[in-house]
Amino acid sequence: MAISINFRGLDARRLSKTKSHVNINNNSTITSVTRSEDRMEVGFVFSCNYDPNIGVIRIEGDLYVDDTVENIENAVREWGSSEQRKLPKEMAEKVHNAILSNCIVEASILAREVKLPAPIPMPQVSMDKQQEQSDTSYIR
Repeated sequence: MAISINFRGLDARRLSKTKSHVNINNNSTITSVTRSEDRMEVGFVFSCNYDPNIGVIRIEGDLYVDDTVENIENAVREWGSSEQRKLPKEMAEKVHNAILSNCIVEASILAREVKLPAPIPMPQVSMDKQQEQSDTSYIR
């Protein structure tokens, strides 16, 4: 299975500044699944929501999956026939992981440009081995 991705829209907005803890929720949503020649086209929206509401990042795009004709037909058929619009589990995992891995990088760049905390936990260094690092909050 080969996957490629194209972004259609990038939006990053900083709404306010904060000096308190910030929680960031990343979400990928599949909006459409169609068959285009010998591959599957998946429309998606990726978003980073900040709590408190200091900003938002939203990325829209298309992901293209090259796979066997049988797998593509099965995925498109399952998407169209299920009420919750679901892909087969194995295909959904690969598609969402591809969306997340590509969009997290782009969202990090966008966050830097508008001075929002990066949408990934930053590693923390502790020189004291006795001290446990239990706080993985996003603070800037």
